[in-house]
Amino acid sequence: MRIVLDPWGGDYGSQVATSQEADSDDVTVQSLEAESEDCAWEPLWPAPKTLPTETVVVDGVMRSDASGMVEDGERRALALFGSFAAGAVTINSQVRIVEARVLRLFIAGNNWPTPDDIEIPAGRSARLRYEGMSVKAETYDDLRETLVNEMRRSEAQVAEAVSKAESLVLADGSLKFFGGASSVVGVIKTIHKLYLPNKRATILRKLERGQRTPFFCIESKRKNTGYKILTCYLRLAKPQAIETQFAGLVRLEMNPSQREHGDVAALFDQAAVRVRELASKAPKDPRAPQNLIPIGGLERQLRHKLGDMQLVLRGIKQKLRLIAEEQTPTFSLGGVEE
Repeated sequence: MRIVLDPWGGDYGSQVATSQEADSDDVTVQSLEAESEDCAWEPLWPAPKTLPTETVVVDGVMRSDASGMVEDGERRALALFGSFAAGAVTINSQVRIVEARVLRLFIAGNNWPTPDDIEIPAGRSARLRYEGMSVKAETYDDLRETLVNEMRRSEAQVAEAVSKAESLVLADGSLKFFGGASSVVGVIKTIHKLYLPNKRATILRKLERGQRTPFFCIESKRKNTGYKILTCYLRLAKPQAIETQFAGLVRLEMNPSQREHGDVAALFDQAAVRVRELASKAPKDPRAPQNLIPIGGLERQLRHKLGDMQLVLRGIKQKLRLIAEEQTPTFSLGGVEE
């Protein structure tokens, strides 16, 4: 028996969420070999003819502020107060945050009638507004997934707002919610699926630091959530002898519409070079090297914009007490005590 380690700090989950050479849990996802890069299936050294004058890194953070329930007579459904922020950092002659958006949602599950927006006090004079939202979700995990999806949509809006012809935009995460913004490349830190058959997955062991695989196309035909993406793997670091073979890998994504705007291989090469330059180092970052250096500072700023969690929770409780005094109680916080 051999035991191998994931190099990420345990508090951040695992960089690898699959133990198989080819993860086929989602039977709707398939690799389309006919739409892959026109070259041999061997490791490639990125060699872009030019590099962008500006690189933009887009990321988001989210938080579940309080779990609750909505009630109306004998009918009830789970609900969630949640917040998220999305922002962007530009990197050229200097590094600066150029865009930051905060949104707060009160999400009711079980197709509950869309609740009214809820304003809560935060400190002496500030007010925070939670927009009412109704979804089909029946569990807290499903409600949190809704919050994640809304954050991803906000990240896509930020990316499209800062995208320019001379910029390379690196989005932290998948591009499933992105439209046709030019030069946006997704950087996926956590490997949930390999999307490669066994005969092709062996290339991952061959990759040297800085090399990428040829790009290929993956497509999901799931109803309502299907997608089609061009993707490749990039190695940022070689795994140590006691680490899983997937350590040090990231996956890059691009929308197929990019083919209408320029050379896909050249853009993947540009992204590969920039991502390697921005890779973090251990032990300073527990998610090194996949967590890009600008993301740490951006995430700190975005979390600051979400506000102090205890202060926000006190405001939620204060608002719910006021509602309870004015009418028959319709909200009850679950698992939150004084």
